[in-house]
Amino acid sequence: MNMKHLLYILPVIILTSCTAIDVRKTLNDVETYIAERPDSALSVLESIDTTSLTTKGLRAHHALLHAMALDKNYIDVTDDSLALTAVNYFQKRGPKKNYARSLYYLALSYYYNEQYDKSIIELSKAETLAEKYDSLYLGFSKVLQADIHSINHDEQAELEALIQALNVYYQLNEEYYINVAKNRLAASYINNEKYDEARMLLDELIESHELNKRMKIKAIGDYAFLMATRPDANYSIASECYEKVASEEGGKYMSAQDYWVWAYALSEIGDFDRSRKIVDAMKQIDSSGTAYHFMYMIAKNEGDTEKALDYLEQFCDRNNDEVVQILKQSISDIQKDFYQSQYEIADFKAANRLLVMICIITAAILLIAISAILLIRYRRKKEQEKEQYIRYAEEVNRQLRDFKLNTYSLSQKKYISIYKSKYETLGTLFDQYIQSGGRIDSERIVYKKVVSLIDELRGEIENSEGFEAMLDADLDGIMTKLHTELPDLKKKDFSLFGYLALGFDATIISHFMDCTVNTIYIRKSRLKKAIEESDADHKQLFMEVIS
Repeated sequence: MNMKHLLYILPVIILTSCTAIDVRKTLNDVETYIAERPDSALSVLESIDTTSLTTKGLRAHHALLHAMALDKNYIDVTDDSLALTAVNYFQKRGPKKNYARSLYYLALSYYYNEQYDKSIIELSKAETLAEKYDSLYLGFSKVLQADIHSINHDEQAELEALIQALNVYYQLNEEYYINVAKNRLAASYINNEKYDEARMLLDELIESHELNKRMKIKAIGDYAFLMATRPDANYSIASECYEKVASEEGGKYMSAQDYWVWAYALSEIGDFDRSRKIVDAMKQIDSSGTAYHFMYMIAKNEGDTEKALDYLEQFCDRNNDEVVQILKQSISDIQKDFYQSQYEIADFKAANRLLVMICIITAAILLIAISAILLIRYRRKKEQEKEQYIRYAEEVNRQLRDFKLNTYSLSQKKYISIYKSKYETLGTLFDQYIQSGGRIDSERIVYKKVVSLIDELRGEIENSEGFEAMLDADLDGIMTKLHTELPDLKKKDFSLFGYLALGFDATIISHFMDCTVNTIYIRKSRLKKAIEESDADHKQLFMEVIS
């Protein structure tokens, strides 16, 4: 190269060096305020001319900060190119803190693409590094793990991950992220049926003066969900809370599940017009299993049995996808364990190919074994659910055989006599099931018929004045006295009293009232308490009837 050429190139080199220094200074400056002012950070990062990112280090640093700013501005990024740019550089050059962060944002992009198996693998890598180099991102990784566990219906793992995240934030004294974790933990407590713990956390969050608007509204929404799903549900309060959340910024903070639960709560308090409006709007955009579950429950409350059964069948069909989610989760867990083993080997510098092959083969064997076990368990669970009504039909068959025995009360015999034709149908269906030899097609047909007939029986009893009139005739006006002296009891309480008066056990009653046996025991206990604490003239009679 002669002197003339050098004179041409030298200004370009100097200009490029100056530009690189300026960009590096800008990126370092953005990093200092990106957490507090993410919107400003994003604006600056997007204003940088990408041609000024003249080195791999600058491009990686810019990509990492860009992914971070998008996330902190609540923008879901499905394009993994930003995170991959950062991962590929910081994996080789460091610093380790930036490598941990890059892995987290790569996992996040996979999460937004619903590639949960890939996401959990990257999180396992990020967690190992963040534990040593950036504890805040250890907390972030735990929260994202909890989200994936929730999607895969592993509520216990979700709860454990959130508790670990909260402990990390407490150690760092990060007030904002402590509240974020509490918000998520409250929802997880509800999923795990730890209702008292959930309410305690939500009360604390709602009453806090330091909580930002977004988290406050999220807490109110979770409180509404709690009020609608706990055993002593208060659907009026749930509806009021959902209405408040929906009024904020055009329902920006409402999820699809929030709208479905709100519609169900409205149907429970008899506001069917508003409930139908929400259902009509939501079913256009949501056809998930959750959607059909709530449409089934709402249709039942409206008394539309035909529509309810149609929704129930579609809900069951969509639940078959759950096995795929379970198998994916098992694969992810095995892969996660494999990668963690790889890191331990690297840390001790004792990796060798034979050990790696053993790990791969072991992981493959475990994958096959666990997948098979999970599939067997899943099928067994579905078989148990399908045979639930068949077992009920068997019980009815037994009652029909023993119908003439003196062990039944007069009212119970009369009740069985009134509905004997339908009970005989149930008995016949049971016989068909036995004779089918377990064929899947026959089993499905019988199952649907049993479900339909039992719901029909339940509906006739709940809506029939003749049911209570029969009890009144045989038990000296017992139902009329109960309505007169305890008018504040719920409709379900009167139904439960009638079933108990007939002498049916909790198992039979649970089928009629569409709930678990444990729920029947709880409702019976509450009914007894309500009677005991009342001023009813026939209190003693009522207690004797249901004891």
